[in-house]
Amino acid sequence: MTNVLEVLARWGGVSRRGNLLRDGVSRSDLEYALESGAVIRPSRGIYALADADPVLVRCASTDSLLTCVSAAKAHGLWVVREPQEIHIQRSDGRFSSGRAVVHRQSWVPPSPRSHVASQADVLLHALRCLPELEALVMVESAIQQGFSREFLLERLPGHRNATARRVIDAVGAGADSLIEVLAREHLRRAGLQVRTQVEVEGVGWMDLLIEDFLDLETDGRTHNEPVQRAKDYRRDRSAQLRGYEVLRYTYSDVVDRPEAMVAEVKRAVARRRSLGLAAPA
Repeated sequence: MTNVLEVLARWGGVSRRGNLLRDGVSRSDLEYALESGAVIRPSRGIYALADADPVLVRCASTDSLLTCVSAAKAHGLWVVREPQEIHIQRSDGRFSSGRAVVHRQSWVPPSPRSHVASQADVLLHALRCLPELEALVMVESAIQQGFSREFLLERLPGHRNATARRVIDAVGAGADSLIEVLAREHLRRAGLQVRTQVEVEGVGWMDLLIEDFLDLETDGRTHNEPVQRAKDYRRDRSAQLRGYEVLRYTYSDVVDRPEAMVAEVKRAVARRRSLGLAAPA
């Protein structure tokens, strides 16, 4: 039975019977694993570990690959929202098991034994499927990992891919989180000058520097911890003593209420300019 579990693990926890037999699993071992409960048979010809990811089981059962936003986390990419529907890749475009968004085209084959599309296909599908900002955070996180921007651009020619190319052109450098990317883009689209990851002596790294005087910080979960919160208070005081305005926003502020964030930043910028205060040196 150990052999069955090891082979299934190499297949991501789920596989067709024929694949397991070709990998050396005997029919008797497979039946014994079923009887013991260590392995389940969710559909005809499909075998899975008892704790296998049900989404991957569904893909294996339908000869599909997980892709687009549904496969983002499998490739270590940022995701703004969990999808309500599963995104799968099938060359024939058919999917008979529940609701799904089906992507047909493939540019790069997946890794052997994988039930997840290649990172290239995942990104290209996202660029042609998702809202611009949701695609942007996925692509920017991939490019930060070393994925080629040029590779994506070369595969998105023509007028129909103009929006996808615009997303790629918006990719920046140095963002620490998806909320930093979203905040940057919302503010730039509002006509504000934004610089990212600016180092200021005596303060440290600012997430976003707006119009050269407003330090905007985007706070993830770690900022709720007492030690981190105390550090944040100290750096904010340092920034303010050097003449910077400071505003902090949470994940919910940036993702769920971006219009309110932009309006507050614009008010802070307008107030500063009305006072005639110069940007800090």
